[in-house]
Amino acid sequence: MKQIRMMAFLGMTLMMGVIMTSCLSSSEGSNKTTQTIVALYENGAFTQQGGGTLIPLNTTYLPKESGFYTIEIEYDPTTWSDGKLNVTLLSSPNKVETYDVKQGTDEGNINIYTLKEGSSARGVLAPTLFNIDYLVIPCIFWADNVGSEDEKEQEIKKHHFYLQAPTDLHNSEGVLELTLYDVVDDPEVNRLRNSYVDRIFNIRDIINKFNIINSIKVSKIRISAKVNRSSYEPKDGMIESVEIDLTPFQQ
Repeated sequence: MKQIRMMAFLGMTLMMGVIMTSCLSSSEGSNKTTQTIVALYENGAFTQQGGGTLIPLNTTYLPKESGFYTIEIEYDPTTWSDGKLNVTLLSSPNKVETYDVKQGTDEGNINIYTLKEGSSARGVLAPTLFNIDYLVIPCIFWADNVGSEDEKEQEIKKHHFYLQAPTDLHNSEGVLELTLYDVVDDPEVNRLRNSYVDRIFNIRDIINKFNIINSIKVSKIRISAKVNRSSYEPKDGMIESVEIDLTPFQQ
């Protein structure tokens, strides 16, 4: 499965935190398989959102460099212990790109559809921390109504999502303001449907810069975007915001 297609499943996976924790701690002995798990690879193991560690028993498919990957694994739930799980890689992991936060006053040329979608009953797509260094944003965007998988991949490639911090980072309340916007290659297309793709942003540098400038640690990240569920054109939109509490990481 191509990486761009796999990305469509990452948001819901990330919302679940550590890989199916209730299942992993069960007493069932039969092996299970799952795919499109996103994890940070370092030192021969994969770390998931929430800190669970996946330890590969085979080395055939191990990546040559650290970074984020989607992986397909087989595992025995009974090996789950102390936050660690033995797994077998079933294929070569697919690298997931990360993006830096920029500073400036740029804007998108179309609206974001929304920053948050869904309900607690069926799952929520919303920005979330992978850990203190990385922010995962499901970019819910206006898309052309194309049919084939190749056309969908091409449509996603036309959208360039940026996460932007203000030029002046001064904030006495410890709130780091970030803005998400979309620059599309062909804004004249009449986009009538919505879709999403996950983006992982490295927030380590901007947080460190904020902390130094303000002499206090970031306590909250506020992500805003110009959104509209009725039209992708930027002239008619409202500002929507989602906040993430960082105080648990500052202890």
